[in-house]
Amino acid sequence: MKLRILVPVDVEEPRSWSGVLSELHQHAKGNEIELTVATVVPELGTVIAQAAQAAPFASVLPADFRDKALSVARTRLEELTATEEFGPVQRVVRAGSVYSEILQTAGETAADLIVLMSHLPDFGDYLLGPNAAKIVRHATCSVLVVRPK
Repeated sequence: MKLRILVPVDVEEPRSWSGVLSELHQHAKGNEIELTVATVVPELGTVIAQAAQAAPFASVLPADFRDKALSVARTRLEELTATEEFGPVQRVVRAGSVYSEILQTAGETAADLIVLMSHLPDFGDYLLGPNAAKIVRHATCSVLVVRPK
């Protein structure tokens, strides 16, 4: 049976993918795996809004900032997925809202399972981070949330 798995990662945060491989091995037994690894670069407006509403700084950023950010993300994703442990890996780099882009990628790849890391909760996140929680709530396929060890 072919199992289409989507693994969303943050290429800037190794904890977003470090525990996923062992979980994938457990779920891959007896199945052919079609693996998609995706990362999302937040849109510039989102980044600025999160940076203490520093909107005046948008005018000093280079015009090709988004393209460069996508290029860096693509390079890091290629480095991250260089091992062929699960055979060929489809790599997806998108820009926008993390959870909505992941859900859209899951739909486009007809994912059977989304495997994502949760982060250690702090006072604001009691079970899952906001993106993981939205993915779990709105995904049309099963979602496996891997807790950090």
